[in-house]
Amino acid sequence: MRKVALVLLFSLLFLIGCDKIPVPLGVVLGTPSSGATVDPQYTVLTWVSVGNNTYHVQVSPDANFKNLAINATNVTNLLYPVSPGTLSNGSTYFWRVRALRGGEASQWTSASYFLTSGGIPPAPAPVTPGIILAAAVLDGSPWNGSVNYSISGPSGSTGYSVPYSFGNASPGTYTVTYYSGGPAGASLSAISPGPTQVLSAGASTTFTFIFRSGSVQGGALISATLNGTPWSGPLNYTISHYSNNGPVEKTGYSVPGTVSGLSSGNIQLNYNSGGPAGAALSGITPSAQQTLGSGGMLSFTLNFTHQQAYGNIVVHATLDGAPWQTAPGSGAVGYSIQGPRSNSGSTIPNSFTNHPAGSYIITYETGGPIGATFAGVSPSTEQTLTANGTIIFTLNFRTQARGTVNVNATLDGAPWTGPVGYVLTGPYPESGSHVPYSHSNTPSGNYSVNYSSGGPHSSVFEGVSHPTQYLPAGGSITFTLKFAFKGLLP
Repeated sequence: MRKVALVLLFSLLFLIGCDKIPVPLGVVLGTPSSGATVDPQYTVLTWVSVGNNTYHVQVSPDANFKNLAINATNVTNLLYPVSPGTLSNGSTYFWRVRALRGGEASQWTSASYFLTSGGIPPAPAPVTPGIILAAAVLDGSPWNGSVNYSISGPSGSTGYSVPYSFGNASPGTYTVTYYSGGPAGASLSAISPGPTQVLSAGASTTFTFIFRSGSVQGGALISATLNGTPWSGPLNYTISHYSNNGPVEKTGYSVPGTVSGLSSGNIQLNYNSGGPAGAALSGITPSAQQTLGSGGMLSFTLNFTHQQAYGNIVVHATLDGAPWQTAPGSGAVGYSIQGPRSNSGSTIPNSFTNHPAGSYIITYETGGPIGATFAGVSPSTEQTLTANGTIIFTLNFRTQARGTVNVNATLDGAPWTGPVGYVLTGPYPESGSHVPYSHSNTPSGNYSVNYSSGGPHSSVFEGVSHPTQYLPAGGSITFTLKFAFKGLLP
Protein backbone atom coordinates (compact mmCIF):
# COMPACT_ATOMS: atom_id res chain seq x y z
CA MET A 1 0.00 0.00 0.00
CA ARG A 2 2.79 2.39 0.90
CA LYS A 3 4.46 1.73 -2.49
CA VAL A 4 1.18 2.37 -4.41
CA ALA A 5 0.62 5.65 -2.55
CA LEU A 6 4.10 6.85 -3.46
CA VAL A 7 3.48 6.06 -7.13
CA LEU A 8 0.17 7.99 -7.19
CA LEU A 9 1.69 10.97 -5.39
CA PHE A 10 4.62 11.12 -7.86
CA SER A 11 2.27 10.95 -10.88
CA LEU A 12 0.06 13.77 -9.51
CA LEU A 13 3.05 16.04 -8.94
CA PHE A 14 4.27 15.33 -12.50
CA LEU A 15 0.91 16.26 -14.05
CA ILE A 16 0.61 19.47 -12.02
CA GLY A 17 4.06 20.61 -13.16
CA CYS A 18 3.47 19.92 -16.91
CA ASP A 19 2.31 22.77 -19.14
CA LYS A 20 0.72 22.45 -22.58
CA ILE A 21 3.36 21.91 -25.26
CA PRO A 22 2.94 24.91 -27.68
CA VAL A 23 2.79 24.53 -31.48
CA PRO A 24 5.71 26.51 -32.99
CA LEU A 25 4.69 29.84 -34.50
CA GLY A 26 6.54 30.16 -37.83
CA VAL A 27 6.25 30.30 -41.63
CA VAL A 28 8.20 28.78 -44.55
CA LEU A 29 7.74 30.45 -47.98
CA GLY A 30 6.53 28.24 -50.83
CA THR A 31 5.84 29.60 -54.33
CA PRO A 32 6.89 31.46 -56.38
CA SER A 33 10.42 30.25 -55.71
CA SER A 34 13.21 32.80 -55.39
CA GLY A 35 14.08 34.31 -58.77
CA ALA A 36 11.07 32.77 -60.60
CA THR A 37 9.22 34.65 -63.37
CA VAL A 38 5.42 34.89 -63.04
CA ASP A 39 2.50 36.32 -65.00
CA PRO A 40 1.51 39.52 -63.09
CA GLN A 41 -2.17 38.91 -63.93
CA TYR A 42 -2.24 35.37 -62.42
CA THR A 43 0.13 35.37 -59.42
CA VAL A 44 -0.59 33.29 -56.29
CA LEU A 45 1.70 33.40 -53.20
CA THR A 46 1.84 30.23 -51.05
CA TRP A 47 3.58 29.23 -47.81
CA VAL A 48 3.66 26.47 -45.18
CA SER A 49 2.82 26.82 -41.48
CA VAL A 50 1.38 24.75 -38.60
CA GLY A 51 -1.38 25.77 -36.18
CA ASN A 52 -4.57 27.82 -36.18
CA ASN A 53 -2.91 31.00 -37.44
CA THR A 54 -3.70 34.06 -39.49
CA TYR A 55 -1.01 35.62 -41.63
CA HIS A 56 0.43 38.99 -42.57
CA VAL A 57 1.66 39.23 -46.19
CA GLN A 58 3.81 42.04 -47.65
CA VAL A 59 4.98 42.58 -51.25
CA SER A 60 7.27 45.47 -52.21
CA PRO A 61 9.31 46.64 -55.20
CA ASP A 62 12.25 47.30 -52.85
CA ALA A 63 14.15 44.94 -50.54
CA ASN A 64 13.60 47.04 -47.39
CA PHE A 65 9.78 47.02 -47.86
CA LYS A 66 9.61 50.80 -47.61
CA ASN A 67 7.04 51.05 -50.42
CA LEU A 68 4.39 48.32 -50.26
CA ALA A 69 2.48 47.01 -53.25
CA ILE A 70 0.58 44.59 -50.96
CA ASN A 71 0.09 44.78 -47.18
CA ALA A 72 -2.52 42.11 -46.36
CA THR A 73 -3.33 41.25 -42.75
CA ASN A 74 -5.66 38.62 -41.30
CA VAL A 75 -5.09 36.21 -44.22
CA THR A 76 -6.70 32.94 -43.14
CA ASN A 77 -5.42 30.59 -45.85
CA LEU A 78 -1.95 29.31 -46.75
CA LEU A 79 -2.12 31.21 -50.04
CA TYR A 80 -2.76 34.72 -51.30
CA PRO A 81 -4.06 35.29 -54.88
CA VAL A 82 -2.77 38.66 -56.12
CA SER A 83 -5.51 40.75 -57.75
CA PRO A 84 -4.91 41.44 -61.49
CA GLY A 85 -3.47 44.92 -62.04
CA THR A 86 -1.65 45.03 -58.68
CA LEU A 87 1.76 44.08 -60.09
CA SER A 88 3.52 45.80 -63.03
CA ASN A 89 4.98 44.04 -66.06
CA GLY A 90 8.75 43.52 -66.27
CA SER A 91 9.42 44.28 -62.58
CA THR A 92 11.14 42.73 -59.54
CA TYR A 93 9.16 42.23 -56.30
CA PHE A 94 10.22 41.12 -52.81
CA TRP A 95 7.78 39.33 -50.47
CA ARG A 96 7.62 38.01 -46.90
CA VAL A 97 5.07 36.48 -44.50
CA ARG A 98 4.67 36.18 -40.71
CA ALA A 99 2.21 34.17 -38.62
CA LEU A 100 -0.21 35.70 -36.08
CA ARG A 101 -1.89 33.87 -33.17
CA GLY A 102 -3.54 35.14 -30.01
CA GLY A 103 -1.87 38.55 -30.10
CA GLU A 104 1.56 37.06 -30.81
CA ALA A 105 3.49 37.36 -34.08
CA SER A 106 6.31 35.28 -35.48
CA GLN A 107 9.42 36.75 -37.01
CA TRP A 108 9.13 37.79 -40.66
CA THR A 109 10.41 35.16 -43.06
CA SER A 110 13.59 35.99 -44.95
CA ALA A 111 12.54 38.04 -47.97
CA SER A 112 12.26 36.18 -51.29
CA TYR A 113 11.88 37.79 -54.70
CA PHE A 114 10.24 37.07 -58.05
CA LEU A 115 10.10 38.68 -61.48
CA THR A 116 7.01 39.60 -63.52
CA SER A 117 6.87 38.92 -67.24
CA GLY A 118 6.41 41.61 -69.93
CA GLY A 119 8.11 44.98 -70.23
CA ILE A 120 9.71 47.04 -73.01
CA PRO A 121 11.42 44.95 -75.75
CA PRO A 122 15.06 45.74 -76.56
CA ALA A 123 15.78 48.18 -79.37
CA PRO A 124 16.39 46.49 -82.77
CA ALA A 125 19.94 46.18 -83.98
CA PRO A 126 20.97 48.58 -86.79
CA VAL A 127 20.58 47.20 -90.33
CA THR A 128 23.01 47.87 -93.19
CA PRO A 129 21.11 49.05 -96.35
CA GLY A 130 21.71 47.64 -99.84
CA ILE A 131 21.36 48.68 -103.49
CA ILE A 132 18.67 47.79 -106.09
CA LEU A 133 19.64 48.10 -109.77
CA ALA A 134 17.28 48.29 -112.78
CA ALA A 135 18.62 47.48 -116.27
CA ALA A 136 17.34 46.41 -119.71
CA VAL A 137 18.44 44.42 -122.76
CA LEU A 138 17.06 44.39 -126.34
CA ASP A 139 17.51 41.12 -128.20
CA GLY A 140 20.33 40.22 -125.81
CA SER A 141 22.24 43.55 -125.95
CA PRO A 142 22.27 46.24 -123.22
CA TRP A 143 19.77 49.03 -123.80
CA ASN A 144 19.09 52.38 -122.10
CA GLY A 145 16.12 54.67 -122.29
CA SER A 146 12.65 55.43 -120.90
CA VAL A 147 10.81 52.66 -119.03
CA ASN A 148 8.01 53.15 -116.48
CA TYR A 149 8.09 50.68 -113.55
CA SER A 150 7.73 50.42 -109.79
CA ILE A 151 9.64 48.51 -107.11
CA SER A 152 7.62 47.43 -104.06
CA GLY A 153 9.16 46.21 -100.79
CA PRO A 154 10.58 47.59 -97.52
CA SER A 155 11.92 50.65 -99.43
CA GLY A 156 9.60 50.94 -102.44
CA SER A 157 10.15 53.41 -105.30
CA THR A 158 9.20 54.28 -108.88
CA GLY A 159 11.51 54.39 -111.91
CA TYR A 160 11.26 56.06 -115.30
CA SER A 161 14.47 55.02 -117.03
CA VAL A 162 17.14 52.31 -117.19
CA PRO A 163 19.80 51.72 -116.12
CA TYR A 164 19.10 53.18 -112.67
CA SER A 165 20.37 52.58 -109.13
CA PHE A 166 18.20 52.80 -105.97
CA GLY A 167 20.53 53.18 -102.98
CA ASN A 168 19.98 52.99 -99.22
CA ALA A 169 17.39 50.19 -99.63
CA SER A 170 16.38 48.23 -96.53
CA PRO A 171 16.95 44.44 -96.64
CA GLY A 172 13.92 42.33 -97.55
CA THR A 173 11.81 41.01 -100.44
CA TYR A 174 11.27 43.28 -103.48
CA THR A 175 9.00 42.95 -106.53
CA VAL A 176 9.34 44.95 -109.76
CA THR A 177 6.25 45.77 -111.88
CA TYR A 178 6.59 46.94 -115.51
CA TYR A 179 4.06 49.54 -116.73
CA SER A 180 5.10 50.90 -120.11
CA GLY A 181 7.95 52.09 -122.28
CA GLY A 182 11.05 50.41 -123.64
CA PRO A 183 12.60 50.12 -127.11
CA ALA A 184 10.35 51.22 -130.01
CA GLY A 185 8.65 48.30 -131.77
CA ALA A 186 9.71 45.86 -129.04
CA SER A 187 7.81 44.07 -126.29
CA LEU A 188 8.79 42.89 -122.80
CA SER A 189 9.29 39.14 -122.82
CA ALA A 190 10.60 38.57 -119.27
CA ILE A 191 12.23 40.03 -116.15
CA SER A 192 15.49 38.37 -115.15
CA PRO A 193 16.25 36.59 -112.88
CA GLY A 194 12.61 37.08 -111.80
CA PRO A 195 10.12 39.80 -110.84
CA THR A 196 10.67 39.05 -107.11
CA GLN A 197 14.07 38.93 -105.38
CA VAL A 198 15.48 39.12 -101.83
CA LEU A 199 17.93 41.90 -100.94
CA SER A 200 20.41 41.03 -98.18
CA ALA A 201 21.94 43.59 -95.77
CA GLY A 202 24.84 45.47 -97.43
CA ALA A 203 24.33 43.61 -100.76
CA SER A 204 22.91 44.50 -104.19
CA THR A 205 20.39 42.89 -106.56
CA THR A 206 19.50 43.60 -110.19
CA PHE A 207 16.20 43.46 -112.09
CA THR A 208 16.75 43.21 -115.86
CA PHE A 209 13.90 43.96 -118.31
CA ILE A 210 14.29 41.70 -121.35
CA PHE A 211 12.83 43.19 -124.55
CA ARG A 212 12.53 41.53 -127.94
CA SER A 213 11.94 43.19 -131.32
CA GLY A 214 8.49 42.66 -132.82
CA SER A 215 5.35 41.81 -130.88
CA VAL A 216 3.01 38.81 -131.17
CA GLN A 217 0.06 38.82 -128.76
CA GLY A 218 -0.71 35.81 -126.54
CA GLY A 219 -3.40 34.74 -124.09
CA ALA A 220 -4.23 33.09 -120.75
CA LEU A 221 -6.43 30.16 -119.68
CA ILE A 222 -8.34 30.78 -116.39
CA SER A 223 -9.67 27.77 -114.40
CA ALA A 224 -10.67 26.93 -110.80
CA THR A 225 -10.67 24.04 -108.29
CA LEU A 226 -12.70 23.27 -105.15
CA ASN A 227 -10.81 21.19 -102.59
CA GLY A 228 -8.49 20.05 -105.40
CA THR A 229 -11.28 19.07 -107.85
CA PRO A 230 -12.00 21.09 -111.05
CA TRP A 231 -14.90 23.52 -110.58
CA SER A 232 -16.89 25.62 -113.07
CA GLY A 233 -19.30 28.46 -112.50
CA PRO A 234 -19.66 32.24 -112.09
CA LEU A 235 -16.49 33.99 -110.93
CA ASN A 236 -15.37 37.61 -111.42
CA TYR A 237 -11.69 38.31 -112.12
CA THR A 238 -9.47 40.87 -113.83
CA ILE A 239 -6.40 40.32 -116.03
CA SER A 240 -3.92 43.22 -116.06
CA HIS A 241 -1.15 43.55 -118.64
CA TYR A 242 1.04 46.31 -120.01
CA SER A 243 1.57 47.42 -123.59
CA ASN A 244 3.89 50.12 -124.84
CA ASN A 245 0.90 52.48 -124.51
CA GLY A 246 0.36 51.76 -120.79
CA PRO A 247 -1.65 49.38 -118.55
CA VAL A 248 -4.61 47.41 -119.96
CA GLU A 249 -7.28 45.44 -118.00
CA LYS A 250 -9.62 42.67 -119.17
CA THR A 251 -12.44 41.25 -117.01
CA GLY A 252 -13.86 37.71 -116.93
CA TYR A 253 -17.12 36.48 -115.36
CA SER A 254 -16.92 32.67 -115.34
CA VAL A 255 -14.49 29.76 -115.33
CA PRO A 256 -13.09 28.00 -117.18
CA GLY A 257 -12.40 30.82 -119.64
CA THR A 258 -9.77 32.14 -122.07
CA VAL A 259 -8.45 35.70 -122.29
CA SER A 260 -6.76 36.60 -125.60
CA GLY A 261 -5.01 39.66 -127.01
CA LEU A 262 -2.44 39.95 -124.22
CA SER A 263 0.85 41.71 -124.85
CA SER A 264 4.03 39.97 -123.77
CA GLY A 265 5.42 40.92 -120.35
CA ASN A 266 4.07 40.77 -116.79
CA ILE A 267 0.48 39.46 -116.55
CA GLN A 268 -1.42 39.88 -113.24
CA LEU A 269 -4.61 37.98 -112.30
CA ASN A 270 -6.80 39.58 -109.61
CA TYR A 271 -9.75 37.74 -108.02
CA ASN A 272 -12.76 40.02 -107.45
CA SER A 273 -15.74 37.92 -106.30
CA GLY A 274 -17.75 34.74 -106.78
CA GLY A 275 -16.69 31.12 -106.76
CA PRO A 276 -18.08 28.04 -104.96
CA ALA A 277 -20.69 28.74 -102.25
CA GLY A 278 -19.31 28.48 -98.70
CA ALA A 279 -15.71 28.38 -99.89
CA ALA A 280 -12.79 30.82 -99.77
CA LEU A 281 -9.93 31.46 -102.16
CA SER A 282 -6.80 29.77 -100.79
CA GLY A 283 -4.39 30.77 -103.60
CA ILE A 284 -3.64 31.12 -107.29
CA THR A 285 -1.27 28.67 -108.96
CA PRO A 286 1.36 28.65 -110.28
CA SER A 287 1.36 32.38 -109.34
CA ALA A 288 -0.95 35.39 -109.54
CA GLN A 289 1.74 37.20 -111.55
CA GLN A 290 3.44 35.53 -114.50
CA THR A 291 5.52 36.59 -117.48
CA LEU A 292 4.02 36.09 -120.96
CA GLY A 293 6.40 35.51 -123.84
CA SER A 294 5.66 36.74 -127.35
CA GLY A 295 2.73 34.72 -128.74
CA GLY A 296 2.63 32.49 -125.64
CA MET A 297 -0.21 31.11 -123.51
CA LEU A 298 -0.36 31.25 -119.68
CA SER A 299 -2.46 29.20 -117.26
CA PHE A 300 -3.95 30.59 -114.00
CA THR A 301 -5.82 28.33 -111.56
CA LEU A 302 -7.86 29.83 -108.70
CA ASN A 303 -7.98 27.31 -105.81
CA PHE A 304 -10.92 27.33 -103.36
CA THR A 305 -11.46 25.36 -100.13
CA HIS A 306 -14.49 24.94 -97.88
CA GLN A 307 -13.90 26.77 -94.58
CA GLN A 308 -14.23 24.91 -91.25
CA ALA A 309 -15.87 27.10 -88.61
CA TYR A 310 -14.02 27.28 -85.27
CA GLY A 311 -14.67 28.80 -81.85
CA ASN A 312 -13.47 28.77 -78.23
CA ILE A 313 -14.58 26.92 -75.07
CA VAL A 314 -13.92 28.48 -71.64
CA VAL A 315 -14.28 26.72 -68.26
CA HIS A 316 -14.77 28.72 -65.04
CA ALA A 317 -15.77 27.77 -61.48
CA THR A 318 -17.44 29.35 -58.45
CA LEU A 319 -17.39 28.60 -54.73
CA ASP A 320 -20.53 29.80 -52.95
CA GLY A 321 -21.15 32.16 -55.88
CA ALA A 322 -17.67 33.75 -55.91
CA PRO A 323 -15.05 33.02 -58.62
CA TRP A 324 -12.67 30.17 -57.76
CA GLN A 325 -9.44 29.04 -59.41
CA THR A 326 -7.02 26.17 -58.94
CA ALA A 327 -3.85 27.06 -57.06
CA PRO A 328 -1.44 25.32 -54.67
CA GLY A 329 -3.39 24.53 -51.51
CA SER A 330 -6.84 25.37 -52.94
CA GLY A 331 -7.75 21.95 -54.34
CA ALA A 332 -7.50 20.06 -57.63
CA VAL A 333 -10.29 19.47 -60.14
CA GLY A 334 -10.96 17.15 -63.08
CA TYR A 335 -13.47 17.43 -65.94
CA SER A 336 -13.92 16.34 -69.57
CA ILE A 337 -15.52 17.89 -72.66
CA GLN A 338 -17.17 15.81 -75.39
CA GLY A 339 -18.15 17.10 -78.83
CA PRO A 340 -16.77 17.45 -82.39
CA ARG A 341 -13.37 17.64 -80.67
CA SER A 342 -13.10 16.12 -77.18
CA ASN A 343 -10.79 17.39 -74.45
CA SER A 344 -10.16 17.26 -70.70
CA GLY A 345 -8.81 19.66 -68.07
CA SER A 346 -7.48 19.89 -64.53
CA THR A 347 -7.14 23.67 -64.08
CA ILE A 348 -9.59 26.56 -63.55
CA PRO A 349 -9.92 28.91 -65.39
CA ASN A 350 -9.10 27.18 -68.68
CA SER A 351 -9.57 27.97 -72.40
CA PHE A 352 -9.78 25.50 -75.30
CA THR A 353 -9.22 27.38 -78.57
CA ASN A 354 -9.84 26.52 -82.25
CA HIS A 355 -12.56 23.92 -81.62
CA PRO A 356 -14.94 23.04 -84.49
CA ALA A 357 -18.46 24.44 -84.23
CA GLY A 358 -21.09 22.07 -82.86
CA SER A 359 -22.66 20.73 -79.66
CA TYR A 360 -20.41 20.21 -76.60
CA ILE A 361 -21.10 18.51 -73.23
CA ILE A 362 -18.97 19.02 -70.09
CA THR A 363 -18.74 16.30 -67.44
CA TYR A 364 -17.50 16.99 -63.90
CA GLU A 365 -15.31 14.11 -62.75
CA THR A 366 -13.54 14.83 -59.47
CA GLY A 367 -12.09 17.38 -57.06
CA GLY A 368 -12.82 21.06 -56.57
CA PRO A 369 -12.30 23.43 -53.64
CA ILE A 370 -11.21 21.70 -50.44
CA GLY A 371 -14.20 21.02 -48.19
CA ALA A 372 -16.77 21.78 -50.92
CA THR A 373 -19.27 19.72 -52.93
CA PHE A 374 -20.15 19.95 -56.63
CA ALA A 375 -23.51 21.70 -57.14
CA GLY A 376 -23.91 21.69 -60.95
CA VAL A 377 -22.94 23.40 -64.21
CA SER A 378 -24.30 26.71 -65.49
CA PRO A 379 -25.84 27.72 -67.79
CA SER A 380 -26.07 24.05 -68.86
CA THR A 381 -23.94 20.93 -69.22
CA GLU A 382 -24.58 21.07 -73.00
CA GLN A 383 -24.05 24.14 -75.21
CA THR A 384 -23.71 24.85 -78.93
CA LEU A 385 -20.50 26.48 -80.20
CA THR A 386 -21.03 28.69 -83.28
CA ALA A 387 -18.45 29.78 -85.85
CA ASN A 388 -16.03 32.33 -84.32
CA GLY A 389 -18.05 32.20 -81.09
CA THR A 390 -17.29 31.39 -77.45
CA ILE A 391 -19.19 29.26 -74.92
CA ILE A 392 -18.53 29.30 -71.15
CA PHE A 393 -19.13 26.38 -68.79
CA THR A 394 -19.13 27.28 -65.07
CA LEU A 395 -18.64 24.51 -62.48
CA ASN A 396 -20.43 25.55 -59.27
CA PHE A 397 -19.34 24.34 -55.83
CA ARG A 398 -20.81 24.89 -52.36
CA THR A 399 -18.95 24.81 -49.06
CA GLN A 400 -19.81 21.73 -47.00
CA ALA A 401 -20.97 21.93 -43.40
CA ARG A 402 -17.83 21.65 -41.24
CA GLY A 403 -17.43 18.94 -38.61
CA THR A 404 -15.36 18.22 -35.49
CA VAL A 405 -12.47 15.83 -34.87
CA ASN A 406 -12.02 14.93 -31.15
CA VAL A 407 -8.78 13.50 -29.76
CA ASN A 408 -8.93 11.87 -26.28
CA ALA A 409 -6.65 9.57 -24.26
CA THR A 410 -7.02 6.76 -21.74
CA LEU A 411 -4.69 5.31 -19.12
CA ASP A 412 -5.48 1.66 -18.42
CA GLY A 413 -8.94 2.25 -19.92
CA ALA A 414 -9.79 5.32 -17.81
CA PRO A 415 -9.97 8.87 -19.30
CA TRP A 416 -6.69 10.76 -19.03
CA THR A 417 -5.92 14.46 -19.44
CA GLY A 418 -2.50 15.97 -20.07
CA PRO A 419 0.26 16.88 -22.53
CA VAL A 420 0.76 14.57 -25.49
CA GLY A 421 1.98 15.16 -29.05
CA TYR A 422 0.13 13.86 -32.10
CA VAL A 423 -0.44 14.67 -35.79
CA LEU A 424 -3.86 14.73 -37.46
CA THR A 425 -3.71 14.00 -41.21
CA GLY A 426 -6.49 14.36 -43.79
CA PRO A 427 -8.16 17.13 -45.86
CA TYR A 428 -7.25 19.55 -43.05
CA PRO A 429 -3.87 18.54 -41.52
CA GLU A 430 -3.16 19.72 -37.97
CA SER A 431 -1.07 18.83 -34.93
CA GLY A 432 -1.89 18.74 -31.22
CA SER A 433 -0.04 18.95 -27.92
CA HIS A 434 -2.72 18.23 -25.28
CA VAL A 435 -5.73 15.98 -24.74
CA PRO A 436 -8.63 16.07 -24.74
CA TYR A 437 -8.86 18.47 -27.72
CA SER A 438 -11.50 19.20 -30.38
CA HIS A 439 -10.49 20.29 -33.88
CA SER A 440 -13.55 22.21 -35.06
CA ASN A 441 -14.50 23.72 -38.46
CA THR A 442 -12.99 20.69 -40.20
CA PRO A 443 -14.00 19.65 -43.77
CA SER A 444 -15.35 16.16 -44.37
CA GLY A 445 -13.06 13.35 -45.53
CA ASN A 446 -10.82 10.55 -44.27
CA TYR A 447 -8.65 11.38 -41.22
CA SER A 448 -6.04 9.51 -39.20
CA VAL A 449 -4.08 10.25 -36.01
CA ASN A 450 -0.42 9.40 -35.40
CA TYR A 451 1.08 9.54 -31.89
CA SER A 452 4.42 11.41 -31.68
CA SER A 453 5.42 11.96 -28.03
CA GLY A 454 4.36 12.51 -24.40
CA GLY A 455 1.52 10.95 -22.44
CA PRO A 456 1.08 9.70 -18.85
CA HIS A 457 4.27 9.26 -16.81
CA SER A 458 5.58 5.71 -16.43
CA SER A 459 3.29 4.46 -19.19
CA VAL A 460 3.63 3.10 -22.71
CA PHE A 461 1.61 3.98 -25.82
CA GLU A 462 -0.45 1.00 -26.99
CA GLY A 463 -2.17 2.44 -30.07
CA VAL A 464 -5.08 4.52 -31.36
CA SER A 465 -8.66 3.39 -31.15
CA HIS A 466 -9.90 3.45 -34.78
CA PRO A 467 -6.76 5.12 -36.21
CA THR A 468 -8.47 6.00 -39.54
CA GLN A 469 -12.02 7.36 -39.74
CA TYR A 470 -14.31 9.20 -42.15
CA LEU A 471 -15.72 12.57 -41.05
CA PRO A 472 -19.13 13.27 -42.66
CA ALA A 473 -20.15 16.84 -43.47
CA GLY A 474 -21.31 18.50 -40.23
CA GLY A 475 -20.53 15.38 -38.16
CA SER A 476 -17.92 14.42 -35.57
CA ILE A 477 -15.45 11.61 -34.99
CA THR A 478 -13.27 10.69 -31.97
CA PHE A 479 -9.76 9.24 -31.82
CA THR A 480 -8.55 7.76 -28.50
CA LEU A 481 -4.83 7.44 -27.70
CA LYS A 482 -4.46 4.38 -25.42
CA PHE A 483 -1.76 4.20 -22.73
CA ALA A 484 -0.93 1.50 -20.15
CA PHE A 485 0.78 2.14 -16.80
CA LYS A 486 4.08 0.20 -16.43
CA GLY A 487 5.26 1.36 -13.01
CA LEU A 488 7.94 3.83 -11.97
CA LEU A 489 11.10 3.84 -14.02
CA PRO A 490 14.25 2.96 -12.01
